[in-house]
Amino acid sequence: MLVLTRKVDESITIGDSIVITVLAVEGERVKLGINAPRDMLILRQEVFQAVQDQVKIQHLLAEDTEPDTFSELRKLLASESEQEASEPEKKADDS
Repeated sequence: MLVLTRKVDESITIGDSIVITVLAVEGERVKLGINAPRDMLILRQEVFQAVQDQVKIQHLLAEDTEPDTFSELRKLLASESEQEASEPEKKADDS
C-alpha cells in the first residue's frame, strides 16, 4: 500500500485519467474529490462489498438449488449478520 500525505487542494494522479483531490479535512473526516472517466465505476468500500456479496448470493442460487447450496448461503448470511452486529461495538470502542 502506498501511503501519501496531502494537504487541502493537493492531489494525486492515478494513471492518465484519475485525479484525487483533498477538498477538506473536518476533524477525523477527509473529503475527497475524484475526477475520473464517467464509464469508471467508483464505489465506497462498504458498498462495493455489499454488491459483491449480492453477486455471490445470486450465483449460488442460480447454480444449484440443492440443500448444500442453501447451506453455503446460510453461512454467508450468518457471517454478514455477525459483521453487522459487531460494527456498533467497534464504533462504540472508537468513541
